[in-house]
Amino acid sequence: MTNEQLNKLVDETLNSLDGVQRAAAKPYLFTRLTARMQRSKEGQWDNVLRFLSRPVVSFACALLVVGINAAVFTFNSSNNVDAEEQYAVSEDYNTAVASLNYIENPEP
Repeated sequence: MTNEQLNKLVDETLNSLDGVQRAAAKPYLFTRLTARMQRSKEGQWDNVLRFLSRPVVSFACALLVVGINAAVFTFNSSNNVDAEEQYAVSEDYNTAVASLNYIENPEP
């Protein structure tokens, strides 16, 4: 390739940019972009917390906890242990605790 051909190609390339104009953005493009950036992305935990904060759900959870507590209380109070057995168990516990507290006393 000669120097004349190279100069001709360079001139053609530079002349091809003569009719080029600056690109124009669509109207309100900047407004739409800023609105999209400011819009918060909601995650999965946001949806879960929104569901749990509903009054119906919180009331149902409270009733469930109260119901479980009532059931546990009812089933535990129906197991009647005679007083002598309960006293014997408590005495064994007290003796074990006393022997652990006083290490220098080897006997219970």
